[in-house]
Amino acid sequence: MIKKVSKTEAIKAKMAREGKVTSLNSPRHISAIASMNKQLETVRREYQTKDRNSQIEANKVILTA
Repeated sequence: MIKKVSKTEAIKAKMAREGKVTSLNSPRHISAIASMNKQLETVRREYQTKDRNSQIEANKVILTA
């Protein structure tokens, strides 16, 4: 018989036994998660804009040897 070995499941079980697992479902946690998601979206958009501008500028550069 094949037995599946999963380190992830063992780690999760160990942490649950030790009381190191917490559910983030309180209103305070949910608002913090929403705030973090907004900040990450802003940073992601800024990165995409900078990357796009960098590619446009790189396209304009003429390399000479």
